[in-house]
Amino acid sequence: MLKASDAKTGLAHKYGRALGSLAVIFVIAVIGYYYTQSKAPTLVAHGHTYQLEVATTTIAQERGLSGRLSMPAKQGMLFSFNGEAQRCFWMKGMRFPLDIIWLNGRKQVVHLERNVSPKTYPETFCPPQLAQYVVELNAGQARIAGITTGETLKF
Repeated sequence: MLKASDAKTGLAHKYGRALGSLAVIFVIAVIGYYYTQSKAPTLVAHGHTYQLEVATTTIAQERGLSGRLSMPAKQGMLFSFNGEAQRCFWMKGMRFPLDIIWLNGRKQVVHLERNVSPKTYPETFCPPQLAQYVVELNAGQARIAGITTGETLKF
């Protein structure tokens, strides 16, 4: 027969191991979160800072921000491509308006579309020059940050 003190000790060991496992999982999740956040580039323009989510794969680039209800004001999405080419964008599946900023390989703004509404789909927006990067910000943020064609951005 199991003594009451042995039963309590067994439960303590059982729950202690479970709590230890949860603690390890929590620490790994926190480290993973901070690691991915530190890898996210930051766009700085005239004293305004935006954390950029990067879309580098074809699937991520096709999906972009579509389907989301909103995006925090100081965040954006960076589309990073291999080399300069004609980069056309549309608002398929979008639920909020955007400022779309095209940059060449030197990160110089070559074109800017402000306040592009989801209602414009299926219209496409193409820059007059080749681009290697495209940044999407919430509508109005390019104006707030003072971003203009011709300037070089840092991210």
